[in-house]
Amino acid sequence: MFKGYNLDLSMSEKQSFFGISDEEIEDYENELKNLKSILKNKVNDKILLPRGEDGKIDGSKLINDWFPGYKSDVFISHSHNDARTAKRLAVWLNKNFGLTVFIDSIVWGSANALLKEIDNEYSVLSRKAGNTTYNYQIRNYTTSHVHMMLSTALNDIIDQTECLIFLNTPESLSVNEAKDKKTNSPWIYNELKTASIVRKIHPRRLAIEEIIEKRFSVLNEQKQNSLDILYPVDGQLSELESLDAEKLQEWLNSYNTSSNKEIHGLDVLYFGKELFNMRRYLAK
Repeated sequence: MFKGYNLDLSMSEKQSFFGISDEEIEDYENELKNLKSILKNKVNDKILLPRGEDGKIDGSKLINDWFPGYKSDVFISHSHNDARTAKRLAVWLNKNFGLTVFIDSIVWGSANALLKEIDNEYSVLSRKAGNTTYNYQIRNYTTSHVHMMLSTALNDIIDQTECLIFLNTPESLSVNEAKDKKTNSPWIYNELKTASIVRKIHPRRLAIEEIIEKRFSVLNEQKQNSLDILYPVDGQLSELESLDAEKLQEWLNSYNTSSNKEIHGLDVLYFGKELFNMRRYLAK
């Protein structure tokens, strides 16, 4: 990952600035359905778990089979209740900048399907009158493994994706009187924590390599109900740069006014006007 952004949409419920139609979102949802169906087809009626030569289940191969590495430009971290907003943003990024986007909820459903198939095969105590009873201990064991697999897969994807955008909305974070930000989602906490500590890899596109070298040679990189478990995320959010609707529109305007469409859309987000000024300077 190169950079992460904290996109504050708390005051933009209608998201009219995206200009994305319902038809475009439906087309995108159909693409996601195709991807989900591919993942679902990896499970048979009687699930066959990959095993090594010793007969033990190969957990790493199961991760690769079910949560394959996705090559994308942007990783969108979001609350389950903000799924449609995430899709709207994904369509906007692809439509205007040609960026490929990974939405984390794509694999959440895969993990739940995998867990259900494993439990139906290995954890059932009894089936009576349409009701299924599961072995509590085995169920805990399978859940911990599948969730760890999902966490590992998401961490790998964040590491390999160039840019992370966190949808900061009232659905994903709560703010108390002291203005501390917290989330009750362990998945959001895990993704923000990963983004704050993952290695930072420069994209090194040839068109801006010299600009990045010059910029970073003079500037130091800024550091930048009854059971409701909360995870403080102020520290993780401080590692993400701020974004809002106005800055998104500025990004699009800068990209559209560029005469050189070979410039990668994310580079315009990272460096803005400085990118174009430096290119003019180097061209002299």
